[in-house]
Amino acid sequence: MPVDLSLHNKNRPKEGPVLFAELTATQRACAENVVSDWHDKISLMGEAENTTADSYLDDFNRLLAFTKKAPWGLRKRDVEQFLAYRQSENGQPLAGNTVARYASAWRSFQAYMLRQDIANEIATTIGVRPEEFVDDENCIPIRREKSDHAPKGWALTPEYIDQVENELLHMISVAKKRRNKSYYALIRDRVMFHLAIHFALRVNELVTLTLPQFKPHTSPKMRKKFGKYGSLTVSGKNKVTGTIPMRDEAIYRLLVLYIEKVRPKLLLRRTRKPEDNGQTTYKGKTYAVADLLFFSERGNVLRPRSFRARLAQLSIAVVTPQKIVPHTLRHTGCTLMAPLYSPETAQKYMRHKNLATTLYYYHPDPLNAGAHLNPDYDVPAWFEDDHDDEDDF
Repeated sequence: MPVDLSLHNKNRPKEGPVLFAELTATQRACAENVVSDWHDKISLMGEAENTTADSYLDDFNRLLAFTKKAPWGLRKRDVEQFLAYRQSENGQPLAGNTVARYASAWRSFQAYMLRQDIANEIATTIGVRPEEFVDDENCIPIRREKSDHAPKGWALTPEYIDQVENELLHMISVAKKRRNKSYYALIRDRVMFHLAIHFALRVNELVTLTLPQFKPHTSPKMRKKFGKYGSLTVSGKNKVTGTIPMRDEAIYRLLVLYIEKVRPKLLLRRTRKPEDNGQTTYKGKTYAVADLLFFSERGNVLRPRSFRARLAQLSIAVVTPQKIVPHTLRHTGCTLMAPLYSPETAQKYMRHKNLATTLYYYHPDPLNAGAHLNPDYDVPAWFEDDHDDEDDF
């Protein structure tokens, strides 16, 4: 059924700036109704907290009041002019959080207005088809203009990812030659490094990953390509759940080799206590060790501090500009996603309640950053059993 944007819709935007004064009665009713319906949708349907929905409405009304346009008349230059005006008012660059907040509200409305049913009804009622007015070019980079602003998080560049990768390969090679017991743990940590980036995982999500969280992708093409590891469903902070697709064959291959060749050895070699019942508890939640993707030598959930220590060691080895911490990998993962998907999709994969949070994790400088696996390294060779007495490793 077409969406009702006619005069008799009784819903109206909440009190705010005087809007649409220069429009005809039909245009004004249509504009007020589409804005009101959007606000109702994000608040009543649970897409945002009521306070967030009201804040979104206020921020969108500010843009409308500045441009004196109907929603379907907004263009990208209107956003640029509004932000430039707000900056001139303050006499200094806008705070990154302010721009991110505006962008979240405007993108939310844009996504609603450009829905096919809404856009078609506007075109039928008004004779104008709405266009995209917010994109990466006119909102995301503006957040970084403040010269004295140093973001807390940072993303690895391609060069540093390559250096970390090469350092890990070197450490694995040395451990194998010396038949050191750290050999398999190093391979595990390398897999953790790449998965943390690929799926933009928080450290607590990373260390508690279980095999059942991987499922075949819904797309037949993706199922054929990635099999039963085509997607990863994660329920993390604030109980926000997201399903992230596998998108890199090198990551997929690395994961499968680890699961098939290394994980069983780690599972069998773990130190078991007499009272061991095959379960481990972490932060009040019980996990079956047999389900965990990663685990410690004792068969427990791998403590985040262990992974942090490995990253700190790598950071020193490759001389990164800042210390690598697990959240650096999450920032890098978001930076990878942003050019590939829409901001709203990246928000869903990052499992953020608000788009503004996702924009904070996006670092446009290393746009080509990626989890670069070394194509010249014979990965299966890691897993060859060169020695009969493997227990000495």
